[in-house]
Amino acid sequence: MSQNIDYKSEYIINDNTMAIKHYDKSSMFGSWILEDQTVYLCRKQPEEILNDSCLKKGLTTLDGRKKAVENLMGRKVRLPVPIENEYNSLFIPTTTRKRTRSDWISYRYIHRFYPNGNDFFSMIEFTNGKTVPFEMTKVNYDKQMLYAGFLLGYFYKKDDIS
Repeated sequence: MSQNIDYKSEYIINDNTMAIKHYDKSSMFGSWILEDQTVYLCRKQPEEILNDSCLKKGLTTLDGRKKAVENLMGRKVRLPVPIENEYNSLFIPTTTRKRTRSDWISYRYIHRFYPNGNDFFSMIEFTNGKTVPFEMTKVNYDKQMLYAGFLLGYFYKKDDIS
């Protein structure tokens, strides 16, 4: 599978966005973004991309979406964030808010999870066959999938994600 690499100063999450990872802080790029056929390097940090996408698609901030999910689920740690209903766009963080770096994975495109020998780094295979390492344990992955499934079920029942 051939991957094209493109460079962007800004990025808005779309139907093809599979993952957003932090990139090397010493470079001019803050994020590595995986789409089905393209990899992007973007100047903005993942949280900035999520915030911009929330504002553009739902007229609220990333923090606003997080607070709404916190209220709904009665939890504050590692909660999935809905971006847009049209594409079932729900992103799960790999680490807690206390950490300065969290990568974000689209729930929709996760195919398989492979725990690695090292407890803190595992591999996620996406629906396009691409496998990417993430800082996430099997226990946290299982919880994230449970929370995301609950949230999607809630929105389907309510038929409203915005």
